[in-house]
Amino acid sequence: MALFLQRVGAFGAAVLATEALAAMASTQFVLAGLTSLGVVITLGDRLAMTGQDILGMMQIYLPVLALALALGFLVAGGILRKLGPAWSLLGYSSAGFVAVLAAVLTVLSLFDITPIAGARSPAGLVCQGLAGAVGGLIFHRLKPSPGA
Repeated sequence: MALFLQRVGAFGAAVLATEALAAMASTQFVLAGLTSLGVVITLGDRLAMTGQDILGMMQIYLPVLALALALGFLVAGGILRKLGPAWSLLGYSSAGFVAVLAAVLTVLSLFDITPIAGARSPAGLVCQGLAGAVGGLIFHRLKPSPGA
């Protein structure tokens, strides 16, 4: 039971970190677009908007990320059982990256909208994936080791 709870905690930390980083990245891309139009954004405004987006995006983006990461980590776990624990960091980080990209691109293909404004550019989309990769790294670091 303790190992299960540790795995659930690792997953929860990975999802929360992914959402926070993805929201921060999205906000900065949106604000960069506004700045390029001549809008002056103070550091205080930038920080406030970032915090609001982290909390605001939790309602919709957090469950999407949780589902995407759950699927990605399950697939990675199956593959890693064959490859061995030496591949765990790369496997879970890659799974997080791909899972987030898959979630964003699935919504785009189904509804013809980019659900995250900051992911409309290639760089913004990559940053969303990188947030997932960090989530995978966190899951790798916090999950119980095989045989523990």
